[in-house]
Amino acid sequence: MRAIPVFVMSAVATMAFAFPASAAAIDASVALQPQARLEARGAAVTVPMRVMCANGASGSLWVQVTQNVRGELAVGDRYAPSVPCSGRFHKVDVTVVSRTKAFRPGVAFTSATLNVFLAPDGSGVAEENREMTIVR
Repeated sequence: MRAIPVFVMSAVATMAFAFPASAAAIDASVALQPQARLEARGAAVTVPMRVMCANGASGSLWVQVTQNVRGELAVGDRYAPSVPCSGRFHKVDVTVVSRTKAFRPGVAFTSATLNVFLAPDGSGVAEENREMTIVR
């Protein structure tokens, strides 16, 4: 009977060394503002937000805007390969160009994802999704 607990303990100890330690979580935050600004007669919208990531980290941002325009979707997205990381909040404006129809003043759904990496093995992700009002 004693062989089973010893076997189980051996198996658990072996598995603990087989799996690498997980990466350390790094603080990251993204906050979309309530209004976006219409640009170039609807060809794009400028999405203001505030981002925060750990000092010395590198951060990138992905933003998508979707709006129902008379029963069809106006959709655009934008990747920003670099955002400021100082441990404090920074205002960042991302201009999103529509890939389909023109954006119009009114309500749109917006998503933002902030990915952060701090060498040697720390990372973090922050996301926010919200309705945003597009204004002229």
